[in-house]
Amino acid sequence: MDTLSLRLANLLLENETSSLSLEITLSGLELEALSSCQVAIAGADLSATVRGVRVPMGQGLELRSGDRLSFSKRVRGARAYLAIRGGFCGESVLGSESTDLRQGWGGMEGRALKKGDYLFRKLRDSSFWVPSRALGIGPAVMRHYADPFTLRVVEGPQWNYLSDIAAKRFFESEFQIRSSSNRMAYTLAGPSISTMRKELVSEPLSMGSLQAFPNGELALAMADHQTIGGYPKIAVVISTDFPKAAQLMPGHRIRFVTVSLKDAHRALLDQEGDLLHSIFDLR
Repeated sequence: MDTLSLRLANLLLENETSSLSLEITLSGLELEALSSCQVAIAGADLSATVRGVRVPMGQGLELRSGDRLSFSKRVRGARAYLAIRGGFCGESVLGSESTDLRQGWGGMEGRALKKGDYLFRKLRDSSFWVPSRALGIGPAVMRHYADPFTLRVVEGPQWNYLSDIAAKRFFESEFQIRSSSNRMAYTLAGPSISTMRKELVSEPLSMGSLQAFPNGELALAMADHQTIGGYPKIAVVISTDFPKAAQLMPGHRIRFVTVSLKDAHRALLDQEGDLLHSIFDLR
């Protein structure tokens, strides 16, 4: 869901940025290290502790055999990302080890983790991670999570299906994420945003698309979105703001502001530049 935090956690351990990691939603996970390993946590602050002591976010962490890493009270955000040096091992489907819960593919038997599962890591064949090489996240990249309840959008392919009044209402209104939301889509409660055409021939759907349903409700397509959709796509959340959207949860209230495609491209370049320069040596 939050690809920026996933990449950051892996960069802290000098992994490939797409190395298989764990996505932890809200709380409740406890892991025991059966051998010494190095991990890093990015994203939401879920009060991670080892031996009952809070551990730092955004830097490498050494675990000894027998150590238990626990996530409990949510402080901010909704999803934390735990990377391990070398990456976790998982079932690969179509070139990806990510878990698809709806289809039951990838990861660990295509399902969420459960008590008693054993996780294995891929062994690295060079340079062991040592405290003198401990890396941390600089402040520049964290600014991309600022103002989390305002998401920037560009006009979608069916923006012209909105009347002037509906378009004005869309940008002036506040929407609330419903409890029925999931990894497929956030359904939004708020004023009715009606379109002049209610349905269309199904066409490709991208992550971040805002679909307008016939009843005037909106849905924001998230990481596990369907590949095609038959409802008007009035706007699309820009790539730079999608990590912010991924850290929201039911009950949060959000607003949308419009930017140009040029501004969206510039924001993405700025974020990538900050990411490249965000990792520093803690020595």
